[in-house]
Amino acid sequence: MLKYKKLSRKLLEICAKKNMKLLTAESCTGGLLSANIIGIAGSSDVFSYGFICYSDESKKRFLNVTNETLDSYGAVSSETVKQMLEGLCYQAKSKTLTIAISGVAGPKRSEFKPVGLVYIGVRVSSDDSEVIAELNFGDIERNRIQQKSVHEALKMSLDVIKDV
Repeated sequence: MLKYKKLSRKLLEICAKKNMKLLTAESCTGGLLSANIIGIAGSSDVFSYGFICYSDESKKRFLNVTNETLDSYGAVSSETVKQMLEGLCYQAKSKTLTIAISGVAGPKRSEFKPVGLVYIGVRVSSDDSEVIAELNFGDIERNRIQQKSVHEALKMSLDVIKDV
């Protein structure tokens, strides 16, 4: 059963009503956000595709994240998430809601950044509506960090598109 079925369904309904498509780029959540969204019947009317860009190489190749950004700020940073959103928006063919997530799910810290640190970004391709949040869920169990990230990404997405 989908953990965030209600939020996912609401997001899909609003996107459909506003004639928006949906793209995702996930790192630490490994596709969990996309799985929750596409688990809803009819999601194919809105959801176009998602990337699981777990490695720096994949972020560069599929989303045009630069070496400079990764070297200066790391994969777990607002700057990287901003470029992940830009990469998604560049691919959008119509008005599209884009969501990007990068973080440290643990159990070990990464890039000298603590377990539980997550950056989530939401942007509408045809608009300047962009929000990037830095969240620290603490050193809790890996799966809980991933679930909390998905929950926050869905809530943030609903907040961003209500005004578009």
